[in-house]
Amino acid sequence: MKLKFIVFLSVLLSTAASFAQSLSEVHFPQYVQGSGTFNAGDDRKVPFVCRMTVSGLIPNATYRYFNRFANTPTTTGIGEGTIIFVKDTGNFVRVTSATLGLAGRYGEFTTDTTGTYTGWFANEAGSSSTFTPGKQVYFLLVLNNGAGGITVKHRIAAPNPVNVINFGSASDSSNGTGVRCTPLRNGSPKQFILLYDNLLAQGRPVTGTFVESDGTENTIANGYAPFYADSVNGVNKAWGTIIPNNLSNGILHIAQRSLDNNLYRLYLSFNGKWPSLGWSPVDTKNTSGGLDNVLVIDGKKLFIINLWLNGEATNEDLITMEWNTPDESNAREYVVEKSIDGGNSFEPISTQKTQGAKPFYRLSDKRSETTTFYRVTLLGKDGAKITSDVLAVKGVIKLNVYPNPVQNQLVMQHPLAEAGATVQLAGIDGRQLFTQNIQKGAVQTTINVSKLIPGNYMVVFNMNGERQSKTFIKK
Repeated sequence: MKLKFIVFLSVLLSTAASFAQSLSEVHFPQYVQGSGTFNAGDDRKVPFVCRMTVSGLIPNATYRYFNRFANTPTTTGIGEGTIIFVKDTGNFVRVTSATLGLAGRYGEFTTDTTGTYTGWFANEAGSSSTFTPGKQVYFLLVLNNGAGGITVKHRIAAPNPVNVINFGSASDSSNGTGVRCTPLRNGSPKQFILLYDNLLAQGRPVTGTFVESDGTENTIANGYAPFYADSVNGVNKAWGTIIPNNLSNGILHIAQRSLDNNLYRLYLSFNGKWPSLGWSPVDTKNTSGGLDNVLVIDGKKLFIINLWLNGEATNEDLITMEWNTPDESNAREYVVEKSIDGGNSFEPISTQKTQGAKPFYRLSDKRSETTTFYRVTLLGKDGAKITSDVLAVKGVIKLNVYPNPVQNQLVMQHPLAEAGATVQLAGIDGRQLFTQNIQKGAVQTTINVSKLIPGNYMVVFNMNGERQSKTFIKK
């Protein structure tokens, strides 16, 4: 019996030892900021956050751990970079020199009955060449034995790499632009922000960060980017990150998740533009701002679907506008405003009260001969004020010709001519007869038609790529 017991125990130990540990992605961003110059003075950090699942561990065991980055998934080292330990309660903890043997310099988690743990992890890049822009690094989880050990038992790397980028203006895969958000309307500190370049949040997020204040010192002295240290660190419900400059779609989906991974809020943009502190939107497509022109999103204007305004000419005299209804339950009314001075000042032309779960609102307005600008502002029940992008509507070209029929001199009345404007004379079959330049600033042009044979003709006014025609009869 003793021999059988020993054999059985040996089989159990062998089976447990052979069970492979692995890391799988839950939310795993594609990019991390890094400088890679070996000079800490060059660091311009922003946080990197991810949510991962580690499997193949001892069930119901408490492990000591730290998370870093390595330049290869098969590393025998302990990785590089600074760790920010995510805590379920209390402040996060920033550690620059991790070890499994000293309290306060490692984190802990407890596996479930299957030997699995899922949680949030946060990091900063280091200064070494591992984090040279353009390189790839691997997220690395370093563990003890799950039984109070002080030495490294497991090194588990994520299967997919993370791309290193740094702040710069070049439009390539190694340069990026800072993005920050002023305090959010909703939420709380220690939540997580994930940015996606598609509406459905498919695949890996572009970047990820946390909502301040997390309780750590993300300061210039600790190597953080100035915009983060000055305008994000310690600011309640603010966040900041970096996005690559070569995003053709821009950021279309921002997910705000809680510590337990519940989706607290999501924000969508159909064109990569987000509300700013002014009336011009923040455009996240093909950025080039680096650190000099950081994109600033107004957190108080973020809604589930951000307000947009479309318009089309339904005929020569009318423009019909249409806008959607973000956060309709909070909306009180919409104010449509119009500018006839180049967008410098706006005056209200219509106010529409909300009408329940109405999917779209529409308004028509008379077109003018000059470019007109429109915008729509949502006024919320909670005092929020959200303004759409500005819609520019080109002026309609209105022509008048007289006398008609004409014998010798045809007079054409037209909008104020800009440089390069022309008038063409054509047969009713479209055959061009001649072209005449129009004097800049003119609103009336005389055309000599005395040599035309009697019949039907067209006069065509051309300006800025727009064409308008009128027919006339030559006697």
